[in-house]
Amino acid sequence: MFENIFRELEGRLKGFMAVAIVSADGIEIEAKVKEELSHEVLSAEMNSILQHLDRLQDEISLGAYEEVVIKTDKENICLIRVSEEAFVLLVTDKSETTGRSLYEVQRLIPEFSKMLS
Repeated sequence: MFENIFRELEGRLKGFMAVAIVSADGIEIEAKVKEELSHEVLSAEMNSILQHLDRLQDEISLGAYEEVVIKTDKENICLIRVSEEAFVLLVTDKSETTGRSLYEVQRLIPEFSKMLS
C-alpha cells in the first residue's frame, strides 16, 4: 500500500535505514527496512514515548506534538504525526540530517494521509 512512498523516501535520503507507518496504538501497519533493525520493537517503544507525551500535554497544556526526534550515537529516529490515527517512524544513520529527513516526510504527508483515509 505504501511501497511507492517508502521507495521515494529511500531514494531521497542517503542514510535511509527504515520507515514504518504505525497506528496510534503502536501497531505497525506497513514497513520498509533496508538495514537489519528490530523495527517492530522500535515502533512499540516509540508509541510508548508518544503516549507519555500525550499525558504530559494533557497535564500541562503543552499542545499536541507533531514531530519527535531522537538522536543516538548510531542513528536518528524521527516520529512524524500524519493523522490522528497514525505516525511515520523514520530511522536514518548519522550521515543523514534530521532536517532533511523531516522535510522529506512532511512533503509526503498528503500522500500518506490519502492512503490512510
